[in-house]
Amino acid sequence: MDKGANSGNAAQNPYPMNTNTKVFSLLGAFLVFLSMACDPCDDPGVVEIDFSDTSFPEVYWQVTTTSVTPGGIASSISLITTPGQTISMATNETVELELIGTDNQSGIKWMDIEGGFGYTCQQGNQAFAFSGIVPGNKIFYGQAETECGTAEANYPVFLIDGSSFCNSPGQSLTEGGYSLLGSANNNVDLTSGIDLQVLIVPASGS
Repeated sequence: MDKGANSGNAAQNPYPMNTNTKVFSLLGAFLVFLSMACDPCDDPGVVEIDFSDTSFPEVYWQVTTTSVTPGGIASSISLITTPGQTISMATNETVELELIGTDNQSGIKWMDIEGGFGYTCQQGNQAFAFSGIVPGNKIFYGQAETECGTAEANYPVFLIDGSSFCNSPGQSLTEGGYSLLGSANNNVDLTSGIDLQVLIVPASGS
């Protein structure tokens, strides 16, 4: 009877190791999935901060110029990646300056634009000079997880409208311009800057 009983038990569970193997396989797959799902820096545009990073962030200007002429409206886009450049615009143009910072090692922490402006208006035999500052306004791009950083950041567009200068009756622009400094700081506190001069001249025929 003992042999029969043992034989019956064996017939009911002929492969006792398969269940354990399947459990361990499922557990391993679950742990792999869990580790991937819990990676806080796995989102697009996010990098894991390398706190040993010694490289500076890259920063550049994207310039969009829109001209209004009797023939219609025309737009152009250019990139300025070298400091100390000068661009010109006329009083019938608008310029959108977008500061862009990138850092694929430690991510962008904050960005800023600051500087000043000045212009001179002519009215009859009189000239009136105006000047002012562009106060800095740091914008931070931190992530919810402190070990993650933003790989690329865009500062809000800085708009210059040429038609807004010397637009009182009888006035005309003699000369004007902006001096701007754009900065980007990464999560290991290294800062890059790029300065830009914008000259404003009277539109042709004005």
